[in-house]
Amino acid sequence: MLSVVQLFCRRTNLDVPATAYGSTDDQVRQIVGLLEEEGIDLASRGDWQELTYEATHTSLATEDQGAIATIASNGFDHFKVDSFWDRTLRLPVFVLDGQEWQAVKAVSLSGPRYQARIRGGRLIANPVPTAGHTWAFEYISKNWILGADGTTYKQFFTLDTDTLLLPESLLLMGLRWRWKKEKGLEYAEDFATYEGQVKKAIGHNGLKKAFSMAGGSRGPSPGIVVPQGDWMQ
Repeated sequence: MLSVVQLFCRRTNLDVPATAYGSTDDQVRQIVGLLEEEGIDLASRGDWQELTYEATHTSLATEDQGAIATIASNGFDHFKVDSFWDRTLRLPVFVLDGQEWQAVKAVSLSGPRYQARIRGGRLIANPVPTAGHTWAFEYISKNWILGADGTTYKQFFTLDTDTLLLPESLLLMGLRWRWKKEKGLEYAEDFATYEGQVKKAIGHNGLKKAFSMAGGSRGPSPGIVVPQGDWMQ
């Protein structure tokens, strides 16, 4: 984190600080706060591969499967689309919104595929699952900072040695327009350039499938899978 603050100060012709977090200099404290604000906002704008994690859960024989913050323990923000599967049944678990959930409950639909949603910070499922199934899904974390210990993920700075998981070039661009805005300077051009680069970065982030204008498969579907090369001669 310190290196990003120092680089920004150098490029902005400000005094370069020897330390950032915990600094008593109002200018430095403002820059650190704006960088933190930028990181939190940028993390929420896309399904960054740098912030994507896998969670596994052993199903319970009850509607309430537990706190999502415990199941997806690295700062859960939201599910990755179409990634929730019951590995025991080899079937997808469908993620519902509030309207869909209430419709399912109203008509008492059940099995064989499970549906799930998050309500009040809890993962709930319908119909009541069989205990012991392995459920797995990918999710996006809100923790865009990695501590110096290499194991502590967080949203807010606590050390100069904190590592930023999102592209530093974007964080610097975001910091620049935010700083200019706070100072009452013209920032429209910087903001427009930043927005363009963010959209480009999100579009290129991670591996992407080829896009078909005619539509296509949303992903693997339930069925018998025959690996390539396993056909009988």
